[in-house]
Amino acid sequence: MSPADDEQPLAELEARLRELSHNIDALRVVQEFSQGLKKTKFRQAVFNREGALLVRPPITFAEGRKRGLIAEDEDEFALLQGDIIVTGAAYHMGERLARMRFLVANSTCDLVPGRREFAALLPIQPILFGVTEQERAVTAQLLSDLLKFTSTRRMYLPPLPGDAPNEIVANVVELDRIAQARLDGVLLSERVASLSLVGWRIFASHLRGILTRTGEGEVTLRKGWR
Repeated sequence: MSPADDEQPLAELEARLRELSHNIDALRVVQEFSQGLKKTKFRQAVFNREGALLVRPPITFAEGRKRGLIAEDEDEFALLQGDIIVTGAAYHMGERLARMRFLVANSTCDLVPGRREFAALLPIQPILFGVTEQERAVTAQLLSDLLKFTSTRRMYLPPLPGDAPNEIVANVVELDRIAQARLDGVLLSERVASLSLVGWRIFASHLRGILTRTGEGEVTLRKGWR
């Protein structure tokens, strides 16, 4: 088969992938839903509701099997994509991140022991109420921005177990600060919570947005490059 003969099947493959591999429609759906909730306070109440974005305590294999939600042939898991964990084993840019909370980015099937050597973790930082009027204004603006789900750098999370209710108003996932840790260490970490189904969908839409979002200019560039 000549190179010319290869072009048609590859062109057909590209056409099939065109609407799939870089699609970020899911994130737009999240944004439209949030914008339909008129005020920041109401948006926060919706996403902070118990079980809305977070499941506490975390989802476990044993409990899932007990409830009949896991098939007999499913791999046993110790960790799920979208779990919030505490670990001191993660590094970013050569710096060890001491006992921080993270959102697990790897797909659940890649978190099975022995399947991968490293895990990708997204740091979680608390959002403080603030003491001064200026600090509270900054927090209010940050919450307003986060709850629109338009940021490509950060994702909103409600308060987590252990957060001081008079100090921490919410949390933020740092999407552009991907840390790494050895998977065997991550599997032994403390699990704080799991994302709910809708929380997991929102997280996936953010991941797709930061990893595969592109523009028509890039399509033209790659298509015309020979």
